[in-house]
Amino acid sequence: MTLALALGGAIFYGFADFSGGYASKRLPPWGVTAWSQTIGLAALGGGLLLFPADEVTSADIGWGVLAGLGGAVGIGLLYRSLAEGTMAVVSPVTAATTAAIPVVVDVATGGRLSILAAIGVAVALVAIVTIARERSRQRLSPRLLAMALTAGVGFAAFFIAISQTTEASGFWPLVGARAVTIPLGLALHRQLERPARPRGIGLRWVAAAGLLDMGANLLVAAALQRGPLGIVSVLSSLYPIVTALAAVAVLRERLSRTQLAGVALAMVAVVLLVV
Repeated sequence: MTLALALGGAIFYGFADFSGGYASKRLPPWGVTAWSQTIGLAALGGGLLLFPADEVTSADIGWGVLAGLGGAVGIGLLYRSLAEGTMAVVSPVTAATTAAIPVVVDVATGGRLSILAAIGVAVALVAIVTIARERSRQRLSPRLLAMALTAGVGFAAFFIAISQTTEASGFWPLVGARAVTIPLGLALHRQLERPARPRGIGLRWVAAAGLLDMGANLLVAAALQRGPLGIVSVLSSLYPIVTALAAVAVLRERLSRTQLAGVALAMVAVVLLVV
């Protein structure tokens, strides 16, 4: 069940990131973050009604708030990097970072790192360097690389914080998370961008991103409350496969051989981390 939930979350994250990245090519990224997170409350409400919590503590909500801080940074920077860069390149860099950090945290808190997992961390670093060093028109610039890596750190923080919540709290920690992501997204949108409201096709992509992202969060939260942090975070980080395929199919993105090698290495790293 834990593996199924995590893999389902990966599929939802993949389509959500493509939708949010595509919307951010038309609209301000922090605005897309705030609006999509707001629309996602509809899915969260459905989850709370269908699966009521047995017991919710202040600690569960507190961990949810911390998860929201990491998630807000992750989503906002990911959407901006997806809007400015090549989705099929940016997404694996973020995912490799997201997958590796929880594994390291697991080890630091008493867990054991297998030989394959250690190789996976090393391969993830090689993949990031490979993609970043590509000298083409679609090269991942130092600025985009920094945003993609920071987004990965934010998502890793989200996974780590949610993993600290109890199964009895159900999806209520995500309420604490949304209490942070929406106001923070709106504040950054007003301070850093020219305010604009999504309309027409832009609104549809924003809505898709918000609902799919919350659907993924519901699945991953359930998985994190039931299974190991490292395994769940790595499986959930398989989402770039979906994002990359959607970008190639819809946006006709083309990757160089070096970039394809880097993306392949990133995916190999994720698999090694979970074996």
